[in-house]
Amino acid sequence: MTDEKDGESTEAKPEDGEAKAKEGTEAASETESEAASATGTESETASETEAALAKEPPKPPAKKRAAPGAAWVQPLARFDEWWTRWEARLAVGVLGAEIFSLCTWIALKGMSAEYRPADQTDPEAPVDVSGVIFRALVGALVLGLAAHFALRPKDPAKRKTDIRYQVGVSAAAVFGLLVSRGWANAGSEYFSNLLNWLQSASTLTLFGGLRGLATRFTLWLALLGASLATAQGKHINVDVVMRYLTPKLRLSVALAGWLAAALVCLSGAWGFVDHLSIAEFKLSIDEPCANDATKTCSVPPTERLGKVRHEMARDLFLARRQMMLDFKSWPKVLGGTKYETYLHSADWNEWMRGGDWDAYFSKDDVQGQLMDESDTKLTRLPLINIPGTGENTNGLLIRDMDFVFPFGLLMIGLRFLLRCLLAIGGAVKVDVDAAHDEPEIEHAHEGSEVES
Repeated sequence: MTDEKDGESTEAKPEDGEAKAKEGTEAASETESEAASATGTESETASETEAALAKEPPKPPAKKRAAPGAAWVQPLARFDEWWTRWEARLAVGVLGAEIFSLCTWIALKGMSAEYRPADQTDPEAPVDVSGVIFRALVGALVLGLAAHFALRPKDPAKRKTDIRYQVGVSAAAVFGLLVSRGWANAGSEYFSNLLNWLQSASTLTLFGGLRGLATRFTLWLALLGASLATAQGKHINVDVVMRYLTPKLRLSVALAGWLAAALVCLSGAWGFVDHLSIAEFKLSIDEPCANDATKTCSVPPTERLGKVRHEMARDLFLARRQMMLDFKSWPKVLGGTKYETYLHSADWNEWMRGGDWDAYFSKDDVQGQLMDESDTKLTRLPLINIPGTGENTNGLLIRDMDFVFPFGLLMIGLRFLLRCLLAIGGAVKVDVDAAHDEPEIEHAHEGSEVES
């Protein structure tokens, strides 16, 4: 019995395996069909989602927050923004011109300085080492940059660990400092001639040279900064009383202060114009009366301004003529020719006859500026003189550029008046802490705000 059962059981095992295999195959096929159906369902869902997104209308662009204030003040607010943007760009340009003029002046002074060791006959004689110091800095900068571009790794992160790069750049900079003594006087005569021409016989001479031009740029930049500070409410003011007032009273007090400041600026602008006409343009306040020469009559301000306008037009004419003369001098000076020796009498007379001098000077005064052409070796500086006076034009345009100060006061006064209108219209808030705000950051974030 036992053997039969064992045999039966042994014979039944293959059948059970085949059945289980069939069941596994059927289960696998069912799993695959379920996975396929699930994949099809997901693809259908994704396509339906894409179709739904395609049917949705596009969202409207984000709207900027409406500008504060009444409707009538909005054009003034836009004009104030345009004015501020224009002045900011002008300030950047003036600052760049000032930096360029100062750097050019310092560079030419350094390159033209001649180094002479201590004189044995006069040990107390001063030794000028400014040229050597400047050349040392130039040599270190040039050689250091050359080594930097030649040895730098392509990966910027490796520059901090690359010993070859670090040592090479440092050695090149030190070498540039050490070899400055070897070319201490190289080019000093050439750059001295160039600097002296710019300072003494060019259009820059009319402004007082490079240094005088930088001084005028500094004044102009200060006035532009004051105007920008006024536009943003960051001008100097005492706000102790304002902190104890109500918002309504603050507006009234602020308007009174701004109007008073505008009055002071406008009065100062006119006062400086009147002062410049008398002190710089030598115009008298009183002149003999037309009816009775024994008496003096005050000259009306409008008449003085007319004379100032005529004098400024004459100064600009002389400046244009000097620029034309600079075009003749520039190639000569760059070529190394001495600026005071190239302009002969015949060349000077030809240049003098080419301008419309009769519009501002008499014919006899212009003829008096001509040179004797019989002496072919006679030369002169390439700098024009004022016909009729014999004076040179050194610093001539300084008096014209001084009008930047009253013009700047006029602009600041108008800024105060415009700020009053903006405050009345609600476009500007009177805030005692406005001087500590950062309007640039606020304007940068305005575009990201959306009306709810």
